Amino acid sequence: MLPASIKNNTPESICKICLGILPVFLMWQCCQGQENANPPSAIVSGSVYYNSRDGFCKAPFGAVPAGTNITMRLLAKVGSLQSVGLQIVKTTITGNNQNTVHANFADFPMAKQGVTNNQDVFETSFALKDPALYGYCFKLTGSHGETGSFCNNTIATHVPGLQVRGTGGLGELIAPGKPLAYYTLTVYDPGFRMPEWTSNMVIYYIFPERFKNGNQSNDPVVGVRKFYGARNIEVHTNWSDPAPYVPGDGRSDSDYCNDFYGGDLDGISQKLDYIRDLGANVIYINPIFQAPSNHKYDTENYLAIDESFGTLDTFKKLVAESKKRGIRIILDTSLNHCGSDSIYMDRYGKYGSHGAFEHETINTNSPYFEWFEWNRNARTPDRMYSQWANPTLAKLREIDSYKDFAYRNTNSVMKYWLSLGIGGWRMDVTPWKSDDFWRDWRKELKKDYPECFTIAEVWFDASKYFTGDMYDSTMNYIFRSAALNFAGGGSAKLTGDSLEMLRENYPKPVFCRLMNLVSSHDVARALFELGYKKYGATNYDETRKKLLLCFALQFTYPGAPTIYYGDEVGMTGGADPMNRGPFPWKEDGCNYGDFSLVDVVKEFSRIRRENPVLVGGDIRMLPGDRNLLAYVRTDSSSKILVVMNNDKEPKTFRADHSRAGWKVLAGAKPTIVGENGDLTIPATGYLILKAN
Repeated sequence: MLPASIKNNTPESICKICLGILPVFLMWQCCQGQENANPPSAIVSGSVYYNSRDGFCKAPFGAVPAGTNITMRLLAKVGSLQSVGLQIVKTTITGNNQNTVHANFADFPMAKQGVTNNQDVFETSFALKDPALYGYCFKLTGSHGETGSFCNNTIATHVPGLQVRGTGGLGELIAPGKPLAYYTLTVYDPGFRMPEWTSNMVIYYIFPERFKNGNQSNDPVVGVRKFYGARNIEVHTNWSDPAPYVPGDGRSDSDYCNDFYGGDLDGISQKLDYIRDLGANVIYINPIFQAPSNHKYDTENYLAIDESFGTLDTFKKLVAESKKRGIRIILDTSLNHCGSDSIYMDRYGKYGSHGAFEHETINTNSPYFEWFEWNRNARTPDRMYSQWANPTLAKLREIDSYKDFAYRNTNSVMKYWLSLGIGGWRMDVTPWKSDDFWRDWRKELKKDYPECFTIAEVWFDASKYFTGDMYDSTMNYIFRSAALNFAGGGSAKLTGDSLEMLRENYPKPVFCRLMNLVSSHDVARALFELGYKKYGATNYDETRKKLLLCFALQFTYPGAPTIYYGDEVGMTGGADPMNRGPFPWKEDGCNYGDFSLVDVVKEFSRIRRENPVLVGGDIRMLPGDRNLLAYVRTDSSSKILVVMNNDKEPKTFRADHSRAGWKVLAGAKPTIVGENGDLTIPATGYLILKAN
């Protein structure tokens, strides 16, 4: 355990603590507790300590604007180390986190600055003038010439679903020749700013084909609407059918994503008051542009609303009515690929003679020909063009004519819809386009629409996108993994480490605007992941409590709480397409779902809205145990304590506060025990308290 004087101070304040309270032996014991440590034995006896979230070891905390002076200190037992050097690398990540390269950027010797309590203090100060994603570690030379490195840890590999290695904080000694895990250091443009309207977002997330059928006259009709080529679509005649079709389930044909319920834009407009009353002020909508599938990522025409969703006037009405209620619309599309059945390829000859793959023949005269990469020697049409995931999705090249169409021209795809009043864009499969593509994209969008908010679809640590020249935010799948880990009974410490990694690696303006979700159209719903696999299962009440832990975390932790449609009424469903079921509106004949959850979400929204400290205040994680996740949110005038228990039994939390002076904002009235005012947190429960 670290000394209490460190635990109970923010990282920014620890640098003010006297070195005398940092006994090296205790520090080394803490490092020894990290899994996978493989320290060189001769340096083990030297007892080395560095913690990137300890304000004495690194100041200032976390990501920094370019040009900021950074001070780092490493401690070791007196005489155990001859020298310490700080190695800075520049980190390049390509693709979907598949390839990471660390190129040596700079080395700084760390001078010995004194001895306190049998500890040598090694220190260096430096500034990095260029915004970029950097990494760092410490190179050690022991008293007998032996060498080693002190690096980031490997804690995150134990949280299921996290695509990260190393959560920051306490590090590990690594022997020569062993792989290094660099600490992350994000250096961002000092001019990096966020749209003002994004400071207090609550996001409602809609898969439009399954949210609400508001206009039956535009429903897809079998035999009239086609899928790919001459293939038919499928239609659900009963909105209350909770399960989308899957090939092989005895109900469906052999095609995926060709079954339709009839959800549309009118349906969203009709439910705007419901969405507003939940507390949401942003609606993120999966693609709405013309496309054969029900998911619409296989775009036929980027400049047209799909006919089953409505018309351009329908969309304009949605934007206008949302604005009246203080709600912004964020749209979604992919600039990485379009549909093979699009006006740009026209594989099946639907649009005339201008497609680049007209009637499955390469058309060099097409204005879109250069947008695609061709394989003229292929023997089948499916192999004649580069694709993403499957032949329905044709990859788009990063060439000027396509960039002009997509985002540069005044009437380009991005700018056209922004001109109609949307608040921003979420971009599909972000890692599959180059960083230079996104830099140019951002420059163009912000030039004409500086208040446009941009969200990346990234499933790993997205720090590289937040240096000020690419994105404003990301879908926070790391938050999802951490939240479900805790709510499902996993280690509270691992959840806390993962969340603290986000706070440390991302610039604070980004950190406070992350899209904090627990379900999405690409992953199983939270209730399913937590154990409620089928409507009517007898474990619903137990699983509901776990979901409430997720809601409590979403609405009290920094970032934008993001509710995937239906989570607020107890929808469940496994992997795609079962996570895309129809919303169980009672007026549409549905007899499943838990609408009592709506009031819980409304209450969390109210608490967040009435306590600005939960939006922009600082956060400090508190020591708990394997089952208790606790933190304090503070600003200049408010203090809120959040404690969550994922155990099946009540747990006592050492609050170290007096019995009086706290108001319960949410959760069961606490049982106060002991002279210190310790709190008993109910099984699978939470408590949110505000200091009077």
